[in-house]
Amino acid sequence: MHSPTQQGGTGQDDNDNGRPGAPTVLTGDDLDDLLSGAQLGVLTAASTFAGALERWVGRLLDQHGPLPLIPAGNTASRLGEHTHACTVGLVGSLAALYEIPPAGDEPVTAVRQLEHLLGVRMHAIAPLNAAGINALLAVAAACLLELPLIDVDGQGQVLPLIDQSTFALAGLNPAPLVGVGPWGDVLSVQSPLRRGEAVERAALAGAGGWLLTALYPAPATRLAAAGIPGSLSRAVAAGATLRSGRGQLGPRLARQLGGRMIGRGQITEIIQHAEPGAPRTQPAGPVSIRLAKSGTAGAEIILEVRNEAVLALVDGAVAGCAPDVICLLDPLRGRTVDLLDLQEGDTVDVLLLPAHERWHTPDGIGRAGPRAFGLHLPYRRGLR
Repeated sequence: MHSPTQQGGTGQDDNDNGRPGAPTVLTGDDLDDLLSGAQLGVLTAASTFAGALERWVGRLLDQHGPLPLIPAGNTASRLGEHTHACTVGLVGSLAALYEIPPAGDEPVTAVRQLEHLLGVRMHAIAPLNAAGINALLAVAAACLLELPLIDVDGQGQVLPLIDQSTFALAGLNPAPLVGVGPWGDVLSVQSPLRRGEAVERAALAGAGGWLLTALYPAPATRLAAAGIPGSLSRAVAAGATLRSGRGQLGPRLARQLGGRMIGRGQITEIIQHAEPGAPRTQPAGPVSIRLAKSGTAGAEIILEVRNEAVLALVDGAVAGCAPDVICLLDPLRGRTVDLLDLQEGDTVDVLLLPAHERWHTPDGIGRAGPRAFGLHLPYRRGLR
């Protein structure tokens, strides 16, 4: 499981997290904003955290905080030129994680074992993606290891595969990687580029459904340069907007994050279906969501979900698609929407946010564009 709160496609350059006002530390006071902001664009990876996990991370921040948050551009000056870092993320089922929660020592075990494999010490942690549970797990790992966080991530949203990342686009290998499961199993994977995903997923069922994973070990400056800058600090800022309780949430977030509203609609149908020719690498089956578009008689929005929403059509025309980020918001309750909670008759706002510019390269579109999810259409930029 791998927030669109980390976008850089419209006026956000690679020094974005060095902007005035960006946080330089994370404390317990930031946790609620981080949790809310990390959910933006997360549809199938659950919008509501289990309370025990939230409280665990809150206690860690209270005990070990404030947690230093290093802007990508300051990595060399803060850590030195010859230091190393890695990312932390969950591979597997979030439902399984809630059923069998972490014991608490998994992040330390994973990172220490990775250090042992490589013969180097890690000097900082970054989230594989600052979305949903992975934002929490990166904070937990940094607290437990007493290391700073680098304010980058590798996806800028939720993408299902560990090699769907800007780290991989820059030539970094997720492996060697170490995954720790709920029963104490420790899986070490040393594999060629783009093989680590298949090998680790093959072990998931036997490991209990999830593996907390330390991956993408690299020189800290190289990891920071390959990531999407400002991911965590933007999640905190977006979360503050989500939690503000003010109206016009969708349009305000669109302005804040350089996106646009696709429209508001009432759900008329949610269909899970088989799709011949769909990539077997994708861990979840296809879902289609139909909405009657508000304000226009007979108009329809169709969303295609492949783990997350990857295509939005308005009256048959492409209004947005992966790698740009399609978000669903509940305008009545002022929060993000979880696919498991959606029902026919619900009203939602559909928001499109730009992926970071690195996803708009030919390699980025090939790795995370429509065809990567089995949709036979070219990428069309839905933001002008």
